[in-house]
Amino acid sequence: MRSKAPLLAALALASGLISAPAQIYSQNIVGFVNNPVPTGFSVQNNPFNRAGGNVITNLIANDGSFDGSYVYIWAGHTYDVYTLDSTMPTGISDAADVVPVPPPTINPGTAFYLNNQTGADLTNTYVGNVALATYPGSTTNAIAGSPLFSLLSSILPLGGRISSDLGFTNVDGALDGDYIYQPVIISGTFHGYNVSTFDSTLSTGFPGFGDASDQFPVPEPVIPLGGGFFFNNANGTPVNWIQTLGQ
Repeated sequence: MRSKAPLLAALALASGLISAPAQIYSQNIVGFVNNPVPTGFSVQNNPFNRAGGNVITNLIANDGSFDGSYVYIWAGHTYDVYTLDSTMPTGISDAADVVPVPPPTINPGTAFYLNNQTGADLTNTYVGNVALATYPGSTTNAIAGSPLFSLLSSILPLGGRISSDLGFTNVDGALDGDYIYQPVIISGTFHGYNVSTFDSTLSTGFPGFGDASDQFPVPEPVIPLGGGFFFNNANGTPVNWIQTLGQ
């Protein structure tokens, strides 16, 4: 069974580097991420604001190399499905690849699925500005109370433990009973989800996460750079996921 290739990231430098464990940032807040796109399904996210806008045809190469592949964008209760097709006037079409459609926008903080149907493992380069107005600074992913499920990613180009590294913290137990669903994709095929429950009464080094039934403590979920996860807002309360950089 082939394992997923490691994600490579680099950030363009203007006036020196600022280091943190397993991450490198640029003081001019510009960079790129080379994200593997294996044959079949993969989780993707856009970790930058792209010059010219964050439409999908500006994020994924529109030179024919991804033609025939599908983009799945979570719409709250189901997926909106698009076909990448550089022969269309908009560069993208409907799920049946018959009618050209306006390319959807995917901003930092939103994950999506890409179904690579080219028959070859590819790499896509995401490039642009980190989503911060100033450095040092912070950014907020405002998660609505409804619908319950959201397909999320880190707004900042970071990977690591969801709370202690990525800042999705359970302050005063406000997220207790909410769930993290991490897709399990092997060789381009879905094999369900790893489910964790926010539970501030449990502790496994960072309080606190339980298993899907919230009976036993489990390690803090790790979200890879370039990856994403479903958040089940079981409490139905709006959540602000605040991330900081350089503070």
